[in-house]
Amino acid sequence: MILCYVCLICIVLLTFACKYYCYHIIFLTRPDHWYLDYPHCGGNSQSPVNIQTVNVIRDSQNLVPFEMKGYDSTGDLQMDLENNGHTIQINLKDKGMSITGGNLSNVYIAHQFHFHWGKNNKRGSEHAIDGKYFPMEMHIVHYNLKHNNFSQALNKQDGLAVLSFFFQVGKNNVNLDPVIQRFPEIPNKDDHTTIQKLALRNLLPKTLDGYFRYHGSLTTPPCYESVQWSIFNEPINISQKQLQSFRNKVHQNFANETNRDISDDYRPLQPLNQRTVYSSK
Repeated sequence: MILCYVCLICIVLLTFACKYYCYHIIFLTRPDHWYLDYPHCGGNSQSPVNIQTVNVIRDSQNLVPFEMKGYDSTGDLQMDLENNGHTIQINLKDKGMSITGGNLSNVYIAHQFHFHWGKNNKRGSEHAIDGKYFPMEMHIVHYNLKHNNFSQALNKQDGLAVLSFFFQVGKNNVNLDPVIQRFPEIPNKDDHTTIQKLALRNLLPKTLDGYFRYHGSLTTPPCYESVQWSIFNEPINISQKQLQSFRNKVHQNFANETNRDISDDYRPLQPLNQRTVYSSK
């Protein structure tokens, strides 16, 4: 009987501790075990993947340039800047941005964008091109308008469209400063602040007509295979100092815990299996 009570106490204590620590252990460091709790993570159409350019099929007839509505607008609205413990995310709910074209089946509404980065410049991006990684990758997540909202679209075959951009070390990117300058306000998990609405198009490369396309999944649990991925060829510049802000100024832990960097918040590459990667040019 005493042994049972001891076991019960241990379970309660471990459960309490997991509220703070298991998320990182499972979510960031044990992605090979995600499928145990999220079966879709063991599917055959998972992301990210290594794009081998020698095997890519060119489809310039269908993969035409995107039309971006509201991407140039700033306006008086504010955006929610969030540290959710595994990335920095800017929520775009109801901010009037959408995409069409690009061989998408419908209008897709921009819902949020976020970043994945590494502890050094040799890793950080989720996708790779011919085995090459970049120090950071940005995802702009959109949902299919026909599903009414993001939650309804999340697990649908045609539910999501993600525009993905690589970053390379170069000149200081002033268009990232409105985000990075607010990092002192969101150092810990669940911290939020607001930023003035960005003209998101200013963050993107000048040339957007070259991109890869394949059907895949969310790169975090529950890993629904609901994403049309568009991965752009031309990278975005970011300075070494700006990268260091991502690596050092935001953390995965709560405010009352020892600081642990979010860096290396990328999922390992997944098998392409029988899927085909297409290219716009």
